[in-house]
Amino acid sequence: MKHLSRREAAQIIENMEGNILITSHKNPDGDAIGSCLGWLNFLRKLKNNVKVILHDQVPYFFDFLPNVNKIGNNHNINEQFDWVIILDVSEVKRTGFECIPAKHSLIIDHHITANPDSNFSIIEPKIASTCELSLEIMKLIGENLIDYTVALPLYTGIVTDTGSFGYNSTTPKTLKNAAFLLERDINPYTVIKNLFERNRITRIELLKKVLDTLDFGLNKKVAHITLYKRFLSETGAGIEESEGFITYPRSIEGVEVAVFFKEFEEDRWKVSLRSKGKLNVAKIASLFGGGGHIMAAGFEYINGGNLEDLKRELFDIILKFSNQ
Repeated sequence: MKHLSRREAAQIIENMEGNILITSHKNPDGDAIGSCLGWLNFLRKLKNNVKVILHDQVPYFFDFLPNVNKIGNNHNINEQFDWVIILDVSEVKRTGFECIPAKHSLIIDHHITANPDSNFSIIEPKIASTCELSLEIMKLIGENLIDYTVALPLYTGIVTDTGSFGYNSTTPKTLKNAAFLLERDINPYTVIKNLFERNRITRIELLKKVLDTLDFGLNKKVAHITLYKRFLSETGAGIEESEGFITYPRSIEGVEVAVFFKEFEEDRWKVSLRSKGKLNVAKIASLFGGGGHIMAAGFEYINGGNLEDLKRELFDIILKFSNQ
């Protein structure tokens, strides 16, 4: 496996031949979807046989993005590819696919816990999003190819992964790149409106139930909320409608770490962690086989699945980290 510079990554992508697959992690977020569509719309100007296949469906509020209907969904990949570009994740297992039938693989990622499982990789933990890293590589291939259909998904991913340019990962270069994309006729309110102002009533009903579970640990330094699987059937909401719920416990004064427990199958949990900066939640998540960033990370918990056992185990680890 070879680690690449931006120039080397651009050259490899430019020289790719044959059938090309683009994919990303399970339960795709804005950075995953934005980078997948950005590359799809970019590469289709250069090559004929490019596909995006994701393990899980794209949430409805991304339906404004160009060619989002071209994203395929499947729990298995049944055709052979010459290349796969894996975005916003560094290990094949995190895509949800047991294997990806491709002769060659390239990972483009920005997570500090990245552990690339590919022929080639470019990983830059200091950059704000995979969409921003993708843009930097695309510029080296040809700025003239970055039109509205490429710019809008990339801008959307940058917005979501920087917390609308509010997280510490936002740099002057991030804002310059956002301005570069806005110059491609993007209306920034189009993005904000679609992402944050299209709440279905089912989302609000789900939020009410989840906020009723709000509780605290470690002398209120940890705030946590829980989404039980039954909440989805009781409200008619999809699990993707819980996106952003973790900002509520994180916003509480005095809280250092927010935790969101989501039951995605009976006694199987997805756990999201958000820090205000004192604790590195990526290190905590990595102890459970997950990963992410210093202030935003997550993991899946399937070892027995008992929520109270999970809480005790997790909070003990958070306490140890907070005392270091």
